[in-house]
Amino acid sequence: MVISREFSATWIDPLHAGHGFNIEVVGSDSNRTVLVYWYTYDAQGKPAWVVANGTVQGEQAVLTAYTAEGGAPGSSFDPANVRLINWGTMTVSFTDCNNGVVRYTPVLPGLLAGQVPISRLTQLHNTSCSGGISGLTRDDSPGVEFSQLLTNTGVYPAGQGKAEFEERAERTEFKVELEDVSAGSYTIRVAGQSRGTLVAASTVNGIRGEVEYRSPVEPGKVLLDFDPRGQLVEIVQGSTIVFTGTLGTTGSTGGTGGTGGSGGDPGAGAPPFGNAVHVLSIEPQGNDGPELKAELEQRSDRVEFKVELEDLAAGSYTVHIDGTQRGTVQVVAVAGGTEGELEFRNPVEAGKVQLNFDPRGKSIQIKSGSNVVISGVFPATPNG
Repeated sequence: MVISREFSATWIDPLHAGHGFNIEVVGSDSNRTVLVYWYTYDAQGKPAWVVANGTVQGEQAVLTAYTAEGGAPGSSFDPANVRLINWGTMTVSFTDCNNGVVRYTPVLPGLLAGQVPISRLTQLHNTSCSGGISGLTRDDSPGVEFSQLLTNTGVYPAGQGKAEFEERAERTEFKVELEDVSAGSYTIRVAGQSRGTLVAASTVNGIRGEVEYRSPVEPGKVLLDFDPRGQLVEIVQGSTIVFTGTLGTTGSTGGTGGTGGSGGDPGAGAPPFGNAVHVLSIEPQGNDGPELKAELEQRSDRVEFKVELEDLAAGSYTVHIDGTQRGTVQVVAVAGGTEGELEFRNPVEAGKVQLNFDPRGKSIQIKSGSNVVISGVFPATPNG
């Protein structure tokens, strides 16, 4: 379980009435802090509060615990008289959204180490628990999505592996796809850890398979309780790595485009809807040299713009339109060379980037770092 704000609640020990915990998860995504207030008893059987705090480490929170003495009720309280006493350490983890365990190791005399099962008693207003990484997403998140081809290791030269990630305020999804390989079972590994099995089977379009992860989870999908961004993703058959690649950490942001403008303009700076195709194809060194292909398609209900790269060295390349960076293409090895692509669309759809600019008549530059690798001017008038 991903320890997120969804686990902030009152928790009780179902086996012992009179014991309970308040747990709060605070802080940012990468620096989450857990505060625990344990309503318990001291070695003499007197009511006692144990307060603990610490950071989330993987799927548990590791805490340092204290008690205090020197307090007084009401106006008699003087903070200068309060003394914190080291009580020991705690770890908190959860088996699902409604159950968990607190393990403790006291250092105070007369107390023994042990563990307490806990069950949820309360739920934060207007929230639900997923147990996945969607609980880490801000409510005002603009959203992000990207797709990436994985490097073919050569076991199936004609095969293709692909990973897609999408984050929205209400959900987070991750998908791994495989095609044109041998039918059978494959293991999905993320950061060296097995995250499920992909079954490739025959379809009308060839041998294909996919695994879909989601938070909150839905029927037919796997709970996304890990963050694949920036991690090594591998598709493995037995002990052999078939496809591999380190997933990116950023992608296109934003939601759907606006409406309005003449001619069915989808808004947000994109070209208008229509019935036209613009094509640019550049191969400065001739056949088998680096190649840039770009295509804009205007239709009555959509506008699509695609940038394709072929026969460049494998790696990441940024796409600049009229001097503005618009995205990244991951070029990977495929049968017969290398390739990569970036697709824009308005209205946007899963796996593509929001088209909120007009490339017609503008320069296109493909850069590796600060170096321009290949460039051209996209046609201003239809030519396809």
